[in-house]
Amino acid sequence: MKGSLPILLLTMTATTAAAQNRPVDIPRQIYGKVQVVDATTFEFRKSGQTVRLAGYEAPRLEQTARSDGVDWPAGQVSRAWMILRTLGQDVNCAPIGRDTNGVILAHCFVGETNLAATAVAEGIGYAFNYRGEPQVPAYFDIERRARGLGYGVWSSPDLLPPWLYTASSANGDKARSATEKPDSGLPLPLPIGPDKSLSLNDTHGG
Repeated sequence: MKGSLPILLLTMTATTAAAQNRPVDIPRQIYGKVQVVDATTFEFRKSGQTVRLAGYEAPRLEQTARSDGVDWPAGQVSRAWMILRTLGQDVNCAPIGRDTNGVILAHCFVGETNLAATAVAEGIGYAFNYRGEPQVPAYFDIERRARGLGYGVWSSPDLLPPWLYTASSANGDKARSATEKPDSGLPLPLPIGPDKSLSLNDTHGG
């Protein structure tokens, strides 16, 4: 992987807007140690809650890429990257909804590091949302920079994005459709701190 782009989180606008639309059946905050299920999904160790990163997708575990004549396991690299970023760390997630499978979608941070935004910036995965899921417009701006610099997945022209790979592997089964990638300029979600006003029913630790 080439380079690492620092992510500066400047405003609460996106997180506040998402919180206003958050369904009542999901917690306001999930915090603690996690087990990485795949490159986009965590399971909190104590509560057992499963969370998927909003606005982000990564190569499937079995996908391989070829860059400058060198083959490398894109899916395994993406998962390993997420493991290294979260290993031994407390992960702080702000849930914003659920996907079609009922899995919680959230913006997740280690300290002030936005995991999805940093992964997109380093070419580990893609800015992407399935139809009906919240968009994170700032991620698409970050992706354009990573693509222009040829980082990670963008160094392999023949690597299929995971949603197309899934569709091609499903023998004609229709994959979930993505909404259009918008022009943005909107801010990233801001890291969340422990909310001392939460009741025990609102916060679920891991």
